[in-house]
Amino acid sequence: MFNEDKIAEQLAAARAELNAVAATQVGPPEPVTVENEKGRIRVTVGSDGRLTELMVSARAIRDGSDDLGPQLMQLVNEALDKHREHTNTPEAVPDLNAINEKFAEMQDRSLRNFAAMSQQITETMAKLQNRSA
Repeated sequence: MFNEDKIAEQLAAARAELNAVAATQVGPPEPVTVENEKGRIRVTVGSDGRLTELMVSARAIRDGSDDLGPQLMQLVNEALDKHREHTNTPEAVPDLNAINEKFAEMQDRSLRNFAAMSQQITETMAKLQNRSA
């Protein structure tokens, strides 16, 4: 038969190890903002890798629209490249804190199930012993 205390110890040890790794996990990169040389166009890529700001001042538009499209493309690509530099990992990094929370829920539920199962086994054994007596 299984030992609830042993299982609880093993689960607690696994969660402690996961917590230790999660404490060293680097969070999402900071947002990246780039501007053109005159500061009239600004592009920001958020920590999720999506464009969160695109600012084009009235002066940039008055400077002429012929160069506006290429400048926007260049700045967006520059911001995306800088963001990619900060997130360049061989694999996606899981959210260890979220995993640990789910693991804690699973641990609590498992221990309750083990206790209920143990109680049912004890009751069944008692009934069987009463029948044979």
